[in-house]
Amino acid sequence: MKTQNGFTLLETEKEFKEWLDKQYPTRKITRLQVHHMGLPDYSTWNNTDKRVYGDNRELGRTKSLDSYGKATWNSPDGHGHYIAQHFNIFPNGKITTGRNLNSTPIGIAGWNTNAICVEIYGNFDKGQDIMTKEQKKAVIFVYALLAEKFGIPKTSTYIRPHAWFTSGGTCLWNYYPGKSRKSCPGTNFMGFGNTRKAFENNFYPLLKAYKYESNNLANTDKTQYVRILQDVNIRSAADFTDASVIGVVKKGGVYTVVEKIERTGTDMYKLKSGVYITASPKYVEVFEK
Repeated sequence: MKTQNGFTLLETEKEFKEWLDKQYPTRKITRLQVHHMGLPDYSTWNNTDKRVYGDNRELGRTKSLDSYGKATWNSPDGHGHYIAQHFNIFPNGKITTGRNLNSTPIGIAGWNTNAICVEIYGNFDKGQDIMTKEQKKAVIFVYALLAEKFGIPKTSTYIRPHAWFTSGGTCLWNYYPGKSRKSCPGTNFMGFGNTRKAFENNFYPLLKAYKYESNNLANTDKTQYVRILQDVNIRSAADFTDASVIGVVKKGGVYTVVEKIERTGTDMYKLKSGVYITASPKYVEVFEK
């Protein structure tokens, strides 16, 4: 745990829970907002933030977000900060505090009163960033612990993504391109997306299944394997360009799948080794054991 410029870095699930247990905001809190940053994204994290902030990326970027908030909204939280959100979750699973919990966020028009705003670092629209396991784990425990702290049911009535709202603040109860204010937290958020069905079938069940210090994605997701039916290229990126080809896997091989990447056209699988292959059933077969 480290504090700088009035923001606190919480590096583990334990640190986050212990910090949260000591907070007693007087403002009524009944809602949790789900956001991704869009920009900055993983490229920013791995390049700009690493170059500018070095080993202090989390707190350095948080201070930058605060400065952006002051220049853009100039809405102080009463404790010297202007950042829109209350928490930031980074690709390495670390968390920083932001806006004071007693202050209303600047997150979703029409749904800020009594809300906590959480921003997840990255762009999780299809074809963009693929969330790390560390960040997924943190997303689950941050929302689950916040819900438990404030007695918030883990349902769509109380926990909603920005994508379900119009610019004017009307809740559409789903993501509708062209009607929704944003796609936030991303059309491929956590691998399942931002729709009502995606949240009902995936996000809320993950939060309900959460138990403190037992937050292991392997416990909530069945391990999948892929059997190679025909020789296929292995790739360094989730695309089908010639530049991404780094080798071939032979027919008959069996590999562990860690993620399915939905794409326009043919989807892809990310394997445990970090490489990507086609998800076309013509070339591969997925099974569980």
